[in-house]
Parts: sequence; structure tokens; C-alpha cells
Amino acid sequence: MGQKFGRLSLGISVVLAISFAVTSCGSDNEPLSLSDQELADVVKVVQDQGTVLDSASCQVEVFRIEGSTTYGWATCAPTNEDASGTATQVDAFPFRLDGQDLRRPEEGKNYQKDIEELFPEDLRSAISQHTTGLAK
Repeated sequence: MGQKFGRLSLGISVVLAISFAVTSCGSDNEPLSLSDQELADVVKVVQDQGTVLDSASCQVEVFRIEGSTTYGWATCAPTNEDASGTATQVDAFPFRLDGQDLRRPEEGKNYQKDIEELFPEDLRSAISQHTTGLAK
């Protein structure tokens, strides 16, 4: 009887541990993937509101979605033919999208202050890695 009770307790413990692990992995903050339409909507807002380049094509990496707020990184390049003959100009930046309102940090001395205001602390290392990659 004692062994059966011990096995039953072990079995229940294993089921609870697996349930907890599966529940922990499923977070509302970090989507496993966006649908093609959702990603296209984010890219459109970034191209329309975020980049300083005219006629730009942007690629977007989404870091996290929390409710109606999307955090990510955009890399934009000109799509017009005139730019292909000159040095390639790229506009790469972190962004915060609240609904349809896109915000990005200012360039220059306010950059770090804006990063701290716009992004959660745990995303700042990802932003720093992207920024460091641009300097190389």
C-alpha cells in the first residue's frame, strides 16, 4: 500500500511539474510568431511613421508584444533606383508601437534617455546588441 501511494504521489508530482512548465512557456508577452498580415501591418506603420528615408523598404524584428504595445527593431533602406548608385544608406532603429502610434528614440545625446523611457529594462540588452552591430 505504501509503494502504491508513493508511486501515485510521484505521478501527480510529475503531471503538475509538466503542467507548470507548459503554462510557463505560454506567455502573452512573447508571441511564438505573428501572422503574415500582423507582421505586414507592423512593417507598414514603421515605413510610414518610423523611418527618415523616403521610399524605404523595412524589415522588422519584433522583440515582444504586450497588449497593444509592440517592441522591436527596424532596418530600413531606400527602394528608389537613384540610391543604388550611391553609398547605401540604412536607417536602423528600435521602436515602440502603441496601437498605431510609433515612437523611436531621438538620435544624439537623448538616445539613451529615450531608450530607458520607451523600453522595458529586459529589452535594453537586445537593443544594445543591435546598436553595437551597427557600429562594426
